[in-house]
Amino acid sequence: MRHGPCLRVTAQDVERIRSFCRTRSFDVAWYPGMNAAEVDRYNRLDRPYVFEGTSALLGPERGEFIKRYKFNIAPATDDRPYFFHFFKWKALPELLRLRAQGGLPLLEWGYPLLVGTLVQATIVSFVLILLPLWIGQRAPGDSVPAAQRARIALYFTAIGFGFMFVEIAFIQKFILFLSHPLYAVAVVLFAFLLFAGLGSRVSERLSGRVRTRLPAVSWPVAAIAVVPLLYLPLLPRVFAPLMALPDASKITISALLIAPLGFAMGMPFPMAVKAVAARASPLVPWAWGVNACASVVAAVLATVLAIHLGFTVVVLLAVGLYFVAAVTFPGVSGWAEPGA
Repeated sequence: MRHGPCLRVTAQDVERIRSFCRTRSFDVAWYPGMNAAEVDRYNRLDRPYVFEGTSALLGPERGEFIKRYKFNIAPATDDRPYFFHFFKWKALPELLRLRAQGGLPLLEWGYPLLVGTLVQATIVSFVLILLPLWIGQRAPGDSVPAAQRARIALYFTAIGFGFMFVEIAFIQKFILFLSHPLYAVAVVLFAFLLFAGLGSRVSERLSGRVRTRLPAVSWPVAAIAVVPLLYLPLLPRVFAPLMALPDASKITISALLIAPLGFAMGMPFPMAVKAVAARASPLVPWAWGVNACASVVAAVLATVLAIHLGFTVVVLLAVGLYFVAAVTFPGVSGWAEPGA
């Protein structure tokens, strides 16, 4: 990106600024060479906060000032595009104490509500999905070992979180290219669901034909790992020369780019359901419940993680989760065969 020439403030410019503010009883926030004696002449504050803040942001202690400031004022980036995220937990007690003096309007409620939604989704998912299924599977006569239950829970949790992490991260990656968040949500969700469905349909053939010591799910997991890691650096370079294309062309290109990833991501779930049905069929409904729980929670958690760590980290976490799924895939060592 090219930047224009730096703005140079001359002594004449400074004098014009001072004269303009003096005739109108305006306080000058900052100009090059300004000293503390010229601050807050008309509107007195306890401390010259504006002058101190501007001087810090333009000085060598900029990073430290941003870190200790009461609100989050770090600049937004493409990887963390949350321009309106100002909230810091350490400021909450003070804002609550000052509510009678107008402190609450300064509180940005979006982030606390997001965290509250995450907590609520976690609790409600456990109570309404996991707990009833767990109680049902603990009925008399259930002989499935606890280790197999734990393995199923870990596998279906990993793919539930991984799928949603990738999906939400790529919605953000395509917003700039498609020019509108609504287009990105519609196109990315449609493409992922369509091609994941096709991948699910083909997964049975892959399970039947692949004969190696590795579980069949290793092949789609390898694709899920490679494609996002390639896309992270390549998508901006692909998008740049295509930005001027008509919307219909960009939508088609977006769907084609998502196709291989969505196709591979549609395979791990049906492969594992088939393996669980063959070895511990009473746990199939429970496995569905675990995956549903993980998907609901992951949709909120992905945003929380993106705010703090960025969407690139969300994608890397998703890749790691799919590797966990490959290791814990039902049917590899440690699983009892049917009738054993």
